Amino acid sequence: MYDIDFFQRVSELKDRIVSGQMTHDDVAGIEAEMDQLRSKEPTIFNIETTNHCNMACIMCPRTTLMTRGIEWIDDITFEKILDQITPHNQENLETFWKFVQDKYGITFDNRNENAFYFYVVSHCLILHGYGEPLVDKNIVKRVEACSKRGIPTYFSCVPANINVARIEQIMQAGLNVLKFSIDSLTDEGQKEIRGEKNNFENAYQAILEIIKVRNEKGYKTLIVPTMIALTEDKTSKKMHDDFLALWKDHDVFAYIKSQDNRWYYEGDEQLQNLSHYQEQYCEYPWTSMTVMADGSVVPCTQDYDCEMALGNAKEQSLKEIWNSDNYMNLRHWHATGDFPPGHKCAERCDQIKLFSKLKD
Repeated sequence: MYDIDFFQRVSELKDRIVSGQMTHDDVAGIEAEMDQLRSKEPTIFNIETTNHCNMACIMCPRTTLMTRGIEWIDDITFEKILDQITPHNQENLETFWKFVQDKYGITFDNRNENAFYFYVVSHCLILHGYGEPLVDKNIVKRVEACSKRGIPTYFSCVPANINVARIEQIMQAGLNVLKFSIDSLTDEGQKEIRGEKNNFENAYQAILEIIKVRNEKGYKTLIVPTMIALTEDKTSKKMHDDFLALWKDHDVFAYIKSQDNRWYYEGDEQLQNLSHYQEQYCEYPWTSMTVMADGSVVPCTQDYDCEMALGNAKEQSLKEIWNSDNYMNLRHWHATGDFPPGHKCAERCDQIKLFSKLKD
């Protein structure tokens, strides 16, 4: 989830910033206005239930860069976090989705990463981080705990880990959205991209079986088969078309995911960043927070080693962390560009920052 109300409230100010009407001399006023517009109650983007994974995906930083130890979030911390989450109500979501359609011309039927972000991620608590949810022995219990509190949930997984009976348990527990990542239509390609445990045909047939079970049992889970666009050559584009054709007769949200964060893997220098943020700037410091498996609170999902930790959910309330000096400093750096040397946001992330949109 993220703060859909802030996203709408800040729109007029954002337009002034992005259109070049604001300068670096306006920073103090921008900071003050954004702080007034943001909610003082935090919105939780995702909870990393574990950072354990049995895959070796070439596009994932945990494969070659992550150095932190393997952890699973403990029950007490997980439940404590859930008790601090207020899901969006349907009326507010409908208002937000109308705003998105009117402002950006993006609808649910666009079937791309931006549509997924606006219409799915906006209202779901994500239950993955730098681990594989299907190797989390407590994932069914985690989903049930969210469902009891009326918190919609979503996670992404690798089809090589599918156990249809266990997936059925997860859907029965109330999982709202289940995404499957397939990045090649051959076994060889799947192994090259995600490791030796992968097999395209097995994955495809398993997903079809899950769709069948969902339909027969009446589960409400949205199934999302996705393929990351790692390159944009003619062969890849043909594969993307073939991938989408596999799902045209099934009730799923199938789409090609643009690789909008590529600071850890560059498969094609010609790849375009298709995120709506590419023309704007990163808003994570004002819209949401992420909680990692050890309780560390970080500003976004890109912090694979928790080096930007702003607090810990085991020791503080999320509201205390959200309104802390640490968070205020991060927002200030995004607005001014005065990051400390070596800071990840400034030097190892390809998202546009607010300060870069201001004129001298």
